[in-house]
Amino acid sequence: MLRLLSALLIWLAAQSAAAAQPQEPMAAYQVVAGDTLIALAGRYMEQPSDYLLVQQLNGVADPRRLQPGTVLQIPVRLLRGGPVAARIAAFRGQVTITGRGGDRAARVGASVGEGALITTGPNAFVTVELADGSRVSLPSQSRIRVERLRRLRLTGEIHRVFRLEDGRSTSVVTPTPDARGRFIITTPVTVAAVRGTEFRVGYDQEAGRATLGVVEGHVADRALGEAAETMVPATFGRTSDATGGGAPEPLLPAPRLIDPQREQSERQVRLRTTAVEGAGTYRAQLATDPDFIDVFAEQRSRTPDFVFEGLENGHYFVRFTALTPGGLEGLPAAYGVGRWLNAVDLLAPEQTSAGLDFRWRASGAGEALYRFQLSAQPDMSSPLVDVDNLSEARFGLAAPPAGVYYWRVFVRRFDERQISETWSSVQRLQIGR
Repeated sequence: MLRLLSALLIWLAAQSAAAAQPQEPMAAYQVVAGDTLIALAGRYMEQPSDYLLVQQLNGVADPRRLQPGTVLQIPVRLLRGGPVAARIAAFRGQVTITGRGGDRAARVGASVGEGALITTGPNAFVTVELADGSRVSLPSQSRIRVERLRRLRLTGEIHRVFRLEDGRSTSVVTPTPDARGRFIITTPVTVAAVRGTEFRVGYDQEAGRATLGVVEGHVADRALGEAAETMVPATFGRTSDATGGGAPEPLLPAPRLIDPQREQSERQVRLRTTAVEGAGTYRAQLATDPDFIDVFAEQRSRTPDFVFEGLENGHYFVRFTALTPGGLEGLPAAYGVGRWLNAVDLLAPEQTSAGLDFRWRASGAGEALYRFQLSAQPDMSSPLVDVDNLSEARFGLAAPPAGVYYWRVFVRRFDERQISETWSSVQRLQIGR
């Protein structure tokens, strides 16, 4: 009777401990003949005395006797393991890695180990890649800690645990063929565990609110205080705080880029998308690669319109999402964008002794040829003057009779890679009163 009462008390303590620590990552181990808790702790746990906690959590009456076939749940933090490689795959801006040796600036190829804190500053981005190809990407103003990157000696499982302390993260997880491993993103109020998927976790430190959006696969999510996980399937998301988590809800559809074939030749790169019903804000990210490993710019807007400055010539990739007023990010849509600066601004014509001197300012790389047109019509129909293949950004003309005229310039710019053509805006010109 006394042994039965003792076992009952241990079981009750285990249930209480599990409820108090719903975010504790666990490893499952199936007992074989000859195993004892004390022996397992001596070989595979950080401290020999750790068997006491495992005994309590699993309701084991006698640590010297284990039933073969029984599955023990053991906290990962108690188990010994070997390191798993991770490195900085790409970064932009101010990215700091804080470890035991203090702060260091990020560099491509730099190793990232357990305990490292990765912080991104304003307009900064970083992607951490693991040996199996899994990735965790952070945008600006985010902070994530690497809590576990190890292969457990007891089970062979690979455990990758990251704690998002503030900001956002996007994870692309490579499936494990034998399903022996866990990829976990935690926040102060949630834990999201997956095997093979793409998902995003956000945490607003000021509001104490976490968001989870699943793009592919599925994620088991558990909020602080919840005893059971909630399975969140692809195209669904969930919002949680210190009081618990909400029910999974469909993610907002992806905004669509209007006129995706349009070449971005103006000084400002202007991208406009369709509006999404239910969106509070919109987000756009620019990257140099289609997988968005090397993200270098991001904007958030209350309207589905974005303007990027200072973009060099080249081909880029842009990804759009819509967010609910509560911050849950919707499904993404990605497009290729060609950037080829070929801008022209018309200057005020100057009067000379010979007539009028028309000038303009052109911007872009490569050789340029110009076409000048002057018309009496605002729509530039039936031009009075139409001269092509001008090599200089100017054109002299004898003063026309008094009246109202309109003029514009066409630019054809080319090099060995590409030809770009664009018209300036139409400028009004009045001659005489």
